[in-house]
Amino acid sequence: MAELSLSKQAGLLSITDSLRFVVKTLVGIILARILSQADYGTYRQLFLIYATLSTVLLLGLPQSMLYFIPKLGDEEQRRSFIGRSIDLVSLLAIVMVTGVLIFRPLISRAFSNPQLLPLLLVFAFYPLYMFVNQIFSSVMLGMKQPLRLVKFSVFSMATDLVLILGSALLFRKLEVIVLGLVIAAFIQWIYARLGLRKESSSYGFHWEDYKKQFRFSLPIGLSAIIGILAVQMDKIVISSFFDPAQYAVFSVGAMELPFIGILVNSVYSVILPAMSSSDSPEQMAQLYRGSVRKNALLIFPIAALFFVLSTDLMSFLYSVRYEGAAVYFRIYLFTLPIRVGIFGLIFQAVNRTKYIMQNAILTLVANLILNLVLVNTSLKMQGPAIATVIVTYLSSAVYLWLIHFRLKYSLKLMLPLSQLLRTMIAAILAGALVYPFLSILHHQLLRLSVIPIVFLILYLGIAYISKALLPYDLESISSGLKESLRKFKR
Repeated sequence: MAELSLSKQAGLLSITDSLRFVVKTLVGIILARILSQADYGTYRQLFLIYATLSTVLLLGLPQSMLYFIPKLGDEEQRRSFIGRSIDLVSLLAIVMVTGVLIFRPLISRAFSNPQLLPLLLVFAFYPLYMFVNQIFSSVMLGMKQPLRLVKFSVFSMATDLVLILGSALLFRKLEVIVLGLVIAAFIQWIYARLGLRKESSSYGFHWEDYKKQFRFSLPIGLSAIIGILAVQMDKIVISSFFDPAQYAVFSVGAMELPFIGILVNSVYSVILPAMSSSDSPEQMAQLYRGSVRKNALLIFPIAALFFVLSTDLMSFLYSVRYEGAAVYFRIYLFTLPIRVGIFGLIFQAVNRTKYIMQNAILTLVANLILNLVLVNTSLKMQGPAIATVIVTYLSSAVYLWLIHFRLKYSLKLMLPLSQLLRTMIAAILAGALVYPFLSILHHQLLRLSVIPIVFLILYLGIAYISKALLPYDLESISSGLKESLRKFKR
């Protein structure tokens, strides 16, 4: 797969991760409709616990592999490095399993949810398998073998669909669904272990090797710990202040459109090795600039369209019981404009990860203070969501300041500000023009089918006239569609 260009690798990963998002969303929608709001809130709390604790324990090790593997030219060194990493994350997974089993009464009380107590007996084993699954993904990306990662992703999606959805549709009990989830992770773990067996080897204990890896990964890991606490702070606060049913509604709406993260992370996972191996700041800046502009062409219009359709989307997907989630969904959409770039990536590429940690500490402190202040105001559950948006912009502003004044990089070279502004204006104008259709079209399905088509036509027209969308972009889209059609006919 090495012969594929960076853009094609990113496109392949984006398509695969988008499919995974569709599967995950489908599972969430069906569970939301099958389970009571209290049970669905509990299900979401289990993943909140996993996301928080796994980030704490993994210590940035998967991210470090994206940096080190491309730099290890010797095959035996690479195999030893991968073998050491697998054993290390497996040990950390055992630590998490043990910790969850021991402290599950404390976790249950912290979330004011007694239902978590028995469920954690089963769910505690989930990280034992998922940690290695994450390593598999990092190894394949580091070795520039996206096709193998795609195959693993397809296999994972299939097992999730069969076991999670199957148990939900057959038994409609949260306990059985959680068991199906853990079994699916175990089957995926077997696949990952077999796939990694050829890529890893035994290794001798060399403290210098560990020090080198941890010197890179610890700042990322610590910043990830702080970062996940900052990102999940609103959900943690809501879980502590409100009951699981209220948390279910909040958690459905309080999201940043996962497929946007999929798109951006896929692009930057591919260009990070290229940036890390580049000795030219100008080349790094051009790689980054191009990805930011292309991301904005998709992210800005998606944010505008979903803002218009937020209420219809929540009620259509999750039923009218979750219509109240639309207000949180709209608040979170304001974070999307800043997601066109992952600014911390620059510091990873040049191995200046201490700045990532410093920014994460600031973000955590600011988010904690704002969450606790705003949740106790008349804003109530909207307060933590607003706090998250404010802190997201604060974090990005700090990153830009560090890039300019500490790394001495030109922001003008890295960020196509004129193009970004034109793209944003095109998206906002298209959204404003289709907004009246909400009152003109009285049937929900009609609104959800007609408005996106009209919006797309308006956006493309305005973007082309304003030169936010360039002839090069249209040629790329056209050639991509033709190539896809040609492959489909084969």
